[in-house]
Amino acid sequence: MDRLWAFVEFGSGVFALLLLTFAVLWGVAAADRMLLDPNHRLIAQAIHRGSAVGGIGFLGLHIWSKLALGSTSWQAAAIPGLDSAQPILIGMGTVAGYLFVAVTVTGAVRGAFARKGQSRLWRALHMTAYLAWGASLVHGLRAGRAVADWVDWGYGVALTGVTVVLMMRLAPGRNSSGEKRKKEQ
Repeated sequence: MDRLWAFVEFGSGVFALLLLTFAVLWGVAAADRMLLDPNHRLIAQAIHRGSAVGGIGFLGLHIWSKLALGSTSWQAAAIPGLDSAQPILIGMGTVAGYLFVAVTVTGAVRGAFARKGQSRLWRALHMTAYLAWGASLVHGLRAGRAVADWVDWGYGVALTGVTVVLMMRLAPGRNSSGEKRKKEQ
């Protein structure tokens, strides 16, 4: 039974990061109007949302298991920097958790930002997912026990994937609004 709890405690964090990585990747894909037609964007949005919900679920399990098994205190889980052993690394996990919850809420209430001029505010809030994801990556790699080589490699692949799609998304001259496609047609 101890092995099961150890897996839940650490594996839930890995699964949370994997699913939230998929959510970040598919979120970028879902915003691309140059390559994806509207139907494909809807599919990408569904994958983005499903991955995010699953990731938040595993994040909740990760936090609950850390508290239930006594690996951290309620105070350290709730307030960044209060962990006595690794205040920065555990604090990064706490900050990432708060940001992911905020991103989830902004995603759920996106319609409230549908009024003229508020889409930029929604994007700014929702883009904190990149900060949350980066903080959770560092937290996952360096907080707690040493990770297996395959986990390091997996995190490296995740980092590479997110970096590549972000660079593509932010590349100069790349317009995701569809104007380029309209001009070419």
